[in-house]
Amino acid sequence: MLTEELKDAIQQAYSRLLNSRGFKARQCQKLMIAHIARVLGDIAINEEGDREPGPNTCVIEAGTGTGKTIAYILAGLPLAKAYDKTLIISTATVALQEQIMNLDLPDIRRHADLNMTFALAKGRRRYLCLSRLEMVLQQSDNKSLAFFDDEIQGDLDQQLYRQMQDFLNRGGWNGERDDWPDEIPDQTWASISTDHVRCTGRQCSHYANCIFYRAREQIHRVDCIITNHDLVLTDLIMGGGAVLPAPEDAIYIFDEGHHLPDKATSHFSEALSVRSTQLWLQQITPTLQMINAEIEGLISDQERNQVELRVTDLVSSLETTMTLATSLKATTSSRDRETTCRFPMGVVPEALQEHALGLERQFTDCHGIISDLEGRLQNYLEMTDSSREENIEQCLPVLSSMKERLASSIRVWSLYRNSDLESLQPYARWMEFVSEDAINGIQSEVQIHASPISVSDKLQDLLWSRCFGVVVTSATLSVAGDFSRFQTRSGIDGENQFTTLPSPFNFQKQGLLRIPSMDADPGDPESHTQAVTMLLPQFLEEEISALVLFTSWRQMLEVAKGLDNSFSERVLRQGLLTRSEIIRVHRERIDAGQKSCIFGLSSFAEGIDLPGHYCEHVVISKIPFPVPNDPVGATMEEWIKARGGNAFQEIMIPDAALRMVQACGRLLRTETDTGTVTILDRRLVTRHYGNLLQRALPPFRKEIGA
Repeated sequence: MLTEELKDAIQQAYSRLLNSRGFKARQCQKLMIAHIARVLGDIAINEEGDREPGPNTCVIEAGTGTGKTIAYILAGLPLAKAYDKTLIISTATVALQEQIMNLDLPDIRRHADLNMTFALAKGRRRYLCLSRLEMVLQQSDNKSLAFFDDEIQGDLDQQLYRQMQDFLNRGGWNGERDDWPDEIPDQTWASISTDHVRCTGRQCSHYANCIFYRAREQIHRVDCIITNHDLVLTDLIMGGGAVLPAPEDAIYIFDEGHHLPDKATSHFSEALSVRSTQLWLQQITPTLQMINAEIEGLISDQERNQVELRVTDLVSSLETTMTLATSLKATTSSRDRETTCRFPMGVVPEALQEHALGLERQFTDCHGIISDLEGRLQNYLEMTDSSREENIEQCLPVLSSMKERLASSIRVWSLYRNSDLESLQPYARWMEFVSEDAINGIQSEVQIHASPISVSDKLQDLLWSRCFGVVVTSATLSVAGDFSRFQTRSGIDGENQFTTLPSPFNFQKQGLLRIPSMDADPGDPESHTQAVTMLLPQFLEEEISALVLFTSWRQMLEVAKGLDNSFSERVLRQGLLTRSEIIRVHRERIDAGQKSCIFGLSSFAEGIDLPGHYCEHVVISKIPFPVPNDPVGATMEEWIKARGGNAFQEIMIPDAALRMVQACGRLLRTETDTGTVTILDRRLVTRHYGNLLQRALPPFRKEIGA
């Protein structure tokens, strides 16, 4: 497919862009364009235009300053159009998504003179639901708002909702949350938005004017869609093609691709809160009575009695769950047994397995009855008179929500009554105990969790094996050029191409890596914290701007508390202000000629852009090894050990290396930036793994204390 004509078109578009913007060609950017074009252009297709088995994925590690967005658009878009596929650009953060949509794509289209159309795809929750807006405006008169919908309970901002309706009617607002002129509180917005479970689709009286469906129609008519990892995964779990184009008809670009495995793990995890489940189960019977009052004869007395009996049994069984959980907690060997009971290797005790089997059957029986009622109501709506439709259609999302909650409970208990096959990676399974009164240890809730320790097989089945083509890119995908950790986590087949591009930065000239002399070791937290508290003012006293990254709240708070007033006045600490507010105040201080220092945790180690004099020194308090009490990580560690592997070598070191690279990436944001990275952890020098971690870091010039 990569014909000479296509090559020439890509090269000319790149030249036009550079000339129009007055840019110079970057070698790393040219290499990225070439890699993407070659991999996507080599995808084999049959006579029907479907992809043949074989490599279709390009994994590219490209650092800050490469110009990744320009590279993958200029290479990917012409090939997607040649294959008659849609280019889907997916990011992990809203900030990058908005940058691509509002700045990068319009700029590239104009200056490269590309003929392309594009649109932003958001989840349903970002759009106003006209039906729910109508419901909340009628709240005082409409008892059906109490139907099993905890998102529209309590006091609602009726004045704001009336203003929204007025703006809609006058064409002053498009119904998208992000385009409303003011910030909308989450609870306020939740009451007037919906999800795929509650959405009644064509059976909604507002379907013809539905804001979400109009937006969805638009995205299926464009060349390029900008979206996020969460929406891509949601679409895939729903079968693919539910919201976005089907994977077979798409070429995906996953920017910030290192987030994809974690995002997928979250999507494939299941959880249930026992007390909360009891509460909503007890709402089922009165809710059905209210629905029957609206639609006389929809639910027979026999069905209502059956549901009531099953709900009573379920509530009783869940009370047994609480008792059983408490007894298991007393015998657990978890590191934090006060709040967590994790089952080693994900193996659930036999008593809990049998209990889970019974609960699965009970929830399945109840689900079957509600599912039948939902189908009956759908048929009723299709035949009913429109004069009665308005109140009746509000009952359908209530039943749908009820059915989905029952289905979610079935999935949880199914994972607890089943044992994992020895040949497969297990699920992590654990219980969390949430106390309303932590001081007196009064237990108020038990949360049941199940999560895969790896999503590689799921991503392979749903995404990699189905999509036409894909590019995964990020600044942190490998450890010193070794992609094995990311490959294992993502499930991308080794036959595909994995590439690390050279950085546009001159690290030796622009940056210094300092590992100072220290008597304290992080293995002794108290002495290490004291040493960090003492050394920070010494290293940062003359610095205009700095970013200090900690691995724990405890150390960050203790260091902040131990600083003298003269230095602590310049500190902006995570937890006191929001992340965006910290960045804003920090920039204002620097612009005013003042000194400023940010204290933050892992969330400040990536996605923070402080170029030039806004960040001239990055301090890493210690090697950011993964948290040892994470249930998923602990189960993975056990599984690796059980197979003769070394979890520290295979997981802990690679993950720590990637986190350190991300942290170091906060220093140099442009080719003219300079500064210092200081790491207050002598294990980089004294331990056997220290050299590996040092080699993974950018090749700054080094200053290592004795």
